[in-house]
Amino acid sequence: SFVVMHYPEVPPFDYPNPIGLIELEEGVRMIAGLVGVNRDELEIGQELQVEFHRFDDRLTLPQFRPVTR
Repeated sequence: SFVVMHYPEVPPFDYPNPIGLIELEEGVRMIAGLVGVNRDELEIGQELQVEFHRFDDRLTLPQFRPVTR
């Protein structure tokens, strides 16, 4: 599942901000930001890969990008 967040704008994220419910191969689900996506091309069940983005000295978050074939 996914949603595109428009408001409230929270630094350091860009807006509109796509956020997905990611199901890992191990069966664990997590909520994380989606990067490198076209909102019109988002699909439930599409394959994603994790990237760790460092926002400052204290904040590093996992974000997910569609796998390119």
